[in-house]
Amino acid sequence: MNRRFIALGRIIRYGGKNFIRNAWLSVAATAVMVVALTIILLAIVLNVTARNAIEDLSKNLKASIYLKEGTSEQRRKALQAEVQAKPVVDSVIYISTDEAREKFTDSFANDEKLLEGLALAGSDTLPSSLEVSVTDLNRIEEIANVAKSPRHSDIVDSVTLGKTDAKRTIDRAASAQRFITIGSVIAATVFAVVSVLIIFNTIRMAIFTRGEEIRIMKLIGATPVFIRGPFLVEASLYGVIAGIIANAAVYSMVISIGSNLATQSEFAETYAFLTKTSTMFMFLFGAIAAGIFVGIFSSLLAMQKHLKLKRW
Repeated sequence: MNRRFIALGRIIRYGGKNFIRNAWLSVAATAVMVVALTIILLAIVLNVTARNAIEDLSKNLKASIYLKEGTSEQRRKALQAEVQAKPVVDSVIYISTDEAREKFTDSFANDEKLLEGLALAGSDTLPSSLEVSVTDLNRIEEIANVAKSPRHSDIVDSVTLGKTDAKRTIDRAASAQRFITIGSVIAATVFAVVSVLIIFNTIRMAIFTRGEEIRIMKLIGATPVFIRGPFLVEASLYGVIAGIIANAAVYSMVISIGSNLATQSEFAETYAFLTKTSTMFMFLFGAIAAGIFVGIFSSLLAMQKHLKLKRW
């Protein structure tokens, strides 16, 4: 057991020496991997932000069913129950005439002329209504179909399906999320391939440079694992360093930009999630794991092609 630990320690030490020995190539390989990992982490951050923002905006975009004056409570409850039964509906809230007037007054508290006009028109000017929140904006038309059906024509005055501007904002956010996903996948793939090629060539050059050393190691009885191990350690160091740098770069942006956006409701939840200690460690370990995977994969390819121990 002690021999195994000693051998492992030597493998790690030799791998570190090789990393320093090939300093310029190590810097180039690490730099390209930093770019690839940064793009991947940014894509995750932006997708989480866009998804949460869309969900928050969607909840605030409500369909309103305005009821005619004199609608009985029994008929109103029947309509409310029918709407609530739709799978797409998240919640249905009844807004009485008094509540509608109060909300209107609060919203336009600074517009004295508008409030005077409302007072002259009377308290019955604003109708009672049902405010409906949906889980899927693409199916919001289903609410209108229920409310506008002939069996409810005697109690439903009109139906509005949220604000047009809000819908456009949500559509733009969804389009941006799709663009970010596609663009980040393409960019990350390109840089990941470049990283593989650079690490592959770095390990290949290291194998040729250490040819005589490898022959001597074989002659004195070194096992294939002991010979290959330092190359895997060297490639893993690229991933560890790149993962730490990429994570630090992304979180510096999250904290500097996110702290200003956190005051807005649609971004507050995302910022709180991203700055949780568990999330930060998850991002760090994920970036390092991805970097190590790319490094080891590249190293294995190089060794499979160029480190044929039988010929050494």
